[in-house]
Parts: sequence; C-alpha cells; structure tokens
Amino acid sequence: MREPFLEAVAHRVFLGDGAMGTQLIEAGLPAGGCGDEWNISKPDLVRNIQSAYVAAGCDVLLTNTFGASPLALARHGLTDKAYEINLAAARIARDCIGPAGYVLGDIGPFGGFLAPLGNTSRRELEEACAVQATALLDGGVDGVIIETITALEELAAVVHAVRRCRPHTPLIGSLTFDRPADGGFRTMTGVDVTDAVDFLLQLNVDVLGCNCGTGLHVGDYVQLVEQYRRLTDRPIMVQPNAGQPRLDRGRIVYDETPQMMVEAVPALIAAGASIIGGCCGTTPQHIQLFRRTIDQAAKVGERAAGFSPRGFSDAKSLF
Repeated sequence: MREPFLEAVAHRVFLGDGAMGTQLIEAGLPAGGCGDEWNISKPDLVRNIQSAYVAAGCDVLLTNTFGASPLALARHGLTDKAYEINLAAARIARDCIGPAGYVLGDIGPFGGFLAPLGNTSRRELEEACAVQATALLDGGVDGVIIETITALEELAAVVHAVRRCRPHTPLIGSLTFDRPADGGFRTMTGVDVTDAVDFLLQLNVDVLGCNCGTGLHVGDYVQLVEQYRRLTDRPIMVQPNAGQPRLDRGRIVYDETPQMMVEAVPALIAAGASIIGGCCGTTPQHIQLFRRTIDQAAKVGERAAGFSPRGFSDAKSLF
C-alpha cells in the first residue's frame, strides 16, 4: 500500500516534475493564452507533457493549474470554468502518474495585490482559492502547493482557504526570491529568508519551498536550501529555473542545459532538499538526469551509514 505523501517524503528524496508553462508554449500555446484552459479543451496535449515527466522518472506531478483560480481566470473570461478546469487538471495528472505516484494541486499567485495596495480583499482571495482548492481535492490530489509567492499576506490567505476546504491537507508553501543589488535573497516585496521561513512555520505548512526567481541560477538554490535548513527540520522543496530567460529572435529561451543543472543536484541533496524539481525552462530531459543522480545518491547512501534525505554530507563528493 502506498505511503501517505508526508510520510514518504520524510525518509527519501523525491523528484518533482519540471516546467509546465514553457512546455505549453512549446506545444503551441499562443502569447497571452490560457494554458490552464487546455485541461478541458486540449487535455491530450496536457497529458503528453505530464506523461513525459512521468517517463523521465518523477515521483510527484503538479497539476496544470498555476493560473486557474477564479481571479486569475477572470482575465480570460473563464471565471465560471474554474471548478471544471481544476477538476480536469487533477484527474489528468492522476491518470498520468498512476496510483503509485503523487499529485500536488498547484495554486499560483492571483496576479494582483491585496488591499490596500490593490483592489482585491482578503475575503475575495480566500473565496476564489476555496473554489480552486475544492476542485483539486475533489480530483484526488495528495496535497496542495502554493508556489511562486512573493507576498506573505497572500500566502496566508491561500493557506487559510485550503484548510477551510479540508483541514488536514498536506500543504507546501513556496516563495520566490530575487537577488537584490546588495546581495542575499529577498522576495519582490522585500521579505528575506529568515522572515520567510519564520512565517511559513507560523502558518504550520508541512513542506517549505522556494522556486522561480529573478537573478538566480541553480547554484543559488543550494544556498537557499542551506539557509532554509538552518532554520527548520521540515521537508524542503526546491524548483529552480533553467537560468534566466532571454529573447532569441522573438522566442524566450533558457540557457541552463540538463547537464549544467544536474551538476548542482548532489549539492542540493547535501544541503537538505527533500523534493527537487524544476521551474521555468526545465524539461523532461532535465528531470531524467535529475532522476539518475538522485538514484545514484540513494544507492551510495544505502551503503553509507547516516544517510538522510535532509543532510547527506558526502553527496557533493560522489559525482
């Protein structure tokens, strides 16, 4: 019988999937198009992307719902389709990974600011996220990831909304950091790592994460995980971009190849990462190499006393 998600992630390093948005663009999504809507209009294309990640060896699939809250879908005139889109996404992901794998319902930022900086009230955000979370949970996800968040008050509102729907749902809170000119890491709203981790712990999320970000390369995520691990013993999920995006003849490209990114995977394991996946620009080819490296680390760890997914001190020297 399959272990519950949080029990499983407590004793081995999990492999997440890679980017969805950039893969949808590769599949033909036009600029400004709604990739979340493809869950109901072009489900086979979404299934093809997620099946490729499963074939690459991921343990966890994120649903194709990053922008599928009613507030975000309103920009495409699709508010009334929110439940249907999210339910379909959860079912597609579950079908792709099968009963042995894990599915995380993906909730991204709603694309605005809460009052008084913006026009959206916390109550409006919570109600919108409750619709999304209900559909994802009805579709059979194993947990919910709230990712690419820069404002703590938005994170708190989404966590509260999910817990209203189902109190004991495993939750991952993943913040996005940038590299400011004065060094270190801060979110767009000025939150540093210490304050971010403290807030995540106050919210009592089960897994603390970091993903995406401006000015960051995969090596920066090793430092982020190290800083997280000094502040918490809870599982840590990391999803770096494949470098920084750049325009090449009107097309957005990412320069960190699978071979470049996989070099940092042993260091991420050594730093204490519990779930390693990819964000913008990563592909099934990246995930396939991550799989090989994580498996190699696990085999060496089985032969070496003291292996733990939260602190494999010799991992950097293994590859």
